Parts: sequence; C-alpha cells; structure tokens
Amino acid sequence: MAESIKTPGLLLQSISYLGQKKILKVLTPDHGLISLFTKSTKLTPFCLAEWVYRETGKEMHTLQDSTLLDPLLNLRQDYQTLTFAGAMAQDLLRTQMPNKKAPYALASAYFKKLPLNPQILAASFRLKLLLHEGLLSLEPSTSFSPLEWEQLSTLAFGSHFSQIQKQTLAPFEKIELLFNEAIS
Repeated sequence: MAESIKTPGLLLQSISYLGQKKILKVLTPDHGLISLFTKSTKLTPFCLAEWVYRETGKEMHTLQDSTLLDPLLNLRQDYQTLTFAGAMAQDLLRTQMPNKKAPYALASAYFKKLPLNPQILAASFRLKLLLHEGLLSLEPSTSFSPLEWEQLSTLAFGSHFSQIQKQTLAPFEKIELLFNEAIS
C-alpha cells in the first residue's frame, strides 16, 4: 500500500463530480500541480492548506485529510481582486504540471498581497511566471521588436495595456534608457 504524502498547497480549483464528490487542483512546492479526489471537503479555492493524500499511481490521487492554514479571505473582499485571483489561478493551471517543481512560494506570496493592487500584481505575476517557465529572458542582449513587445504586453496586461503603459511603464522606459547608457 502506498504511503501517505503530506504537503502544503494552494487550492486553485474545485470541480464537482457526481454530486458530493470533488476533484481538487492543488499547487504544491515539490509535487507541482496535483489532482486530488475526495468525497467531501469544505475548503474552497484560493486557500492555503496542508494536504495529506495517497498516491494511486495514476494522475489523480486520493485525499485523506486537509488542514486549513490560511483562508486568504482578503481575496474575497471585492470583485476585482477575486477576478484577478481567478486569472492567476488559470495561468497556473495552464502552465504547471504534476511532478514538476512549481513556483509555489511565488504564487502564495502574490495571492496574499494581491488586494494591495490587483491589476499590477497580477500582471507582475504573469511576467514572473513567464520567466519561471523559461518563456521570457531578462538577459541584457534580449531585445524585443515593437511587435514582440506589444504581444508580450498584451499577454501580461490584457486589453488594458495601453492605459497601463502610459501610467505605469513610462517611468520604467526612462530607467531602462539610463541603464543602457550606464552600461555602454
């Protein structure tokens, strides 16, 4: 019989299955994104908990116990924050795999701080996730064409990029110019 595994994790998704049963998608530090099957749980998405599960040798494992560590109630204070938390969760669900080291510490830190400035922190998280996945390089030799920059910006910031760019990124462009002058 397989041993039980105990790990902290961030509940990203809860899917109802045949009435009272649920499939939980949990981001863990060492085991990546795992799927847990349970007959009942009162935990809802966007909470940090300690999960005890038994590996089944398949993609879905059996949840044995869970202990709530942080309900992240601050994410539920307004619709905008909850919406950006959902977008971050979807990004994690699309990019993370089982048995792959996951950006758990990064994700949990961002989820905790998200209410401070949801739009900017969600965009920052997306960029860091792209960096973590190796899809974005910050090497000094990296330069983006205007079209690549627009595509990257749209991916990170969504359709509101032009407004955000004017308000937020303009100072960073000046810093980048100063930096480039300093290193040349």
